[in-house]
Amino acid sequence: MRLFLIDYENVNSAGLHGIGQASQDDRVILFYSHAANTLSFEIMDEMIASNIMPERVCLERTGKNALDFQLVTFLGYLIAREKADAYYIISKDTGYQAAIAFCQEYFGVKVQLRPSMKSALGNAAKQTARHAAAEEPVPLRNAAKAKPAVKKQAEPQPKKKGKPASVSLRKKTTVIQVQPVGAPASVLPQTEAIPIDLETVLTLVQPPVTIETASEILHCLRDSRSKTEFHNALQQHFDNDMSKQYYHCMKPCFVTFAE
Repeated sequence: MRLFLIDYENVNSAGLHGIGQASQDDRVILFYSHAANTLSFEIMDEMIASNIMPERVCLERTGKNALDFQLVTFLGYLIAREKADAYYIISKDTGYQAAIAFCQEYFGVKVQLRPSMKSALGNAAKQTARHAAAEEPVPLRNAAKAKPAVKKQAEPQPKKKGKPASVSLRKKTTVIQVQPVGAPASVLPQTEAIPIDLETVLTLVQPPVTIETASEILHCLRDSRSKTEFHNALQQHFDNDMSKQYYHCMKPCFVTFAE
């Protein structure tokens, strides 16, 4: 899985060009504001054809570099929570370089800055091709001059005394616990989860809704792994006011999210 964080205020629709080359396992998160909330038909057709719809995070509060700070904060959260093969920031803003260097130095995670998804995915394809070419055996032109390979006896490896201290994320029912590797796991209190079914949705949502609407809300909740994903899923099915109402009514069910 690869993670793409889109600075939509900076790149607009051009930054999403090439999204059709992404795989279904990739995660695309689009950060936008009310000042930059339009999408070209060309990019929309590309997303529909590839069946890849980015997650949307709308910046409600404005200010200088507000979206940049929000994106970088979310990046750190994802590095701690998600195990990705590669991380990309899609933007032309070189101000991200300081945060990228910090992630490399302190977390050992390589984050790449690219102006578009096409640039990021094209570069990844070239690197894969180079690695494959390097691993391919090269035939000897003159077999007669080739010397037989001498096998070296494997030296005994010293036994490992123990793993060095590092940070691991141990996921409980509703809590992410950070503790050194090898340390005894502390016992966390388990929160009794509310049953996630149609009856629960019909009970929590006020004013009452139809069974069809409750089924759509339940579908959004079951397919979401976080409050952000749940809110974004609601926005894809309902208008903004109804999404906010259903989101607040379903708060008792948020204990199912590992956040």
